[in-house]
Amino acid sequence: MNRSEFIAMAKDVHEHPEHLADYRKIYKNVYPFSDGIFKMLMANEAKPERTVKFLNAMLGLTGDKAIKTYTLGVPENPGVLNDKTAIFDIYGTTQAGEPVLIEVQQNFNTLFVDRLIYYTARVISRTVKKAQDYDLPHIYVLSILTENQFPRERDTYLHHAQLVRNRRLFYGKLDIFLVELEKFFAIEDRTPHENREQSDRAEMLRIFRDVLEDKDIPEEKLKRFLDKDFANDVSFKRFTDETLLNEVDGMTDMLYEKQGSYLQGKQDQAIEIAKVLISAGKLTPEEAITLLHVSQSDLQPSSK
Repeated sequence: MNRSEFIAMAKDVHEHPEHLADYRKIYKNVYPFSDGIFKMLMANEAKPERTVKFLNAMLGLTGDKAIKTYTLGVPENPGVLNDKTAIFDIYGTTQAGEPVLIEVQQNFNTLFVDRLIYYTARVISRTVKKAQDYDLPHIYVLSILTENQFPRERDTYLHHAQLVRNRRLFYGKLDIFLVELEKFFAIEDRTPHENREQSDRAEMLRIFRDVLEDKDIPEEKLKRFLDKDFANDVSFKRFTDETLLNEVDGMTDMLYEKQGSYLQGKQDQAIEIAKVLISAGKLTPEEAITLLHVSQSDLQPSSK
């Protein structure tokens, strides 16, 4: 079951829960990137090796830099006073005490990087206690993007962000990896087989593509990159109706959120256009309000 099929199922089952039984007959696997199911698959305390292999492949860590153990931490960091609460998809630390944050970004959102930075800042702030110095641990952030966030970069699915100064690495303790799933699949489809990327990350993504397309995955491949139980754990039959209906409700909420984000983006664009045209003398504020459907308060300068 791919993303579009899951969304279609979510819309249908949200209105007609009795249809879930029909989807069980159609699909072999669940959609592995819905929030709850992804956590059950990749933050399974009974199968820690799976998470370690997943992280090493996705972060490209090998040799001495490879993660050997990953201890799951508390996924919720409550807000204090006016702070927003941070709820991580998966949060944990390596054997070296290095925090690793895993997030799945479900919808296109121009502020998703802002959210990642905020969540990362919350991780940083809770690693330093009173009377301690500011020797921060190395922090890894992995964001799986189920929708393309960088459509202009047609041939780049992996985005590795670091702090640089004058184009040189300035701070080596923060690594942010953004992985666009659909972009990777599209690149694969137009690349001759002999020229396709040969890396553990690419092989991991190919496994998930096979899951999405309900294909059989060789057991040896699963044992090498995840574990032999993964195919069974991601199958539809492993999940109760209650769990799946909860996932449906969660995805339905996200669809409404996406619609709201889109509308907000359109309104923000209209405000920006209005300000530019007024500044250029092409429109008066009154004309902008009438033609672009913005308010007088929208046109006021932002307070510093």
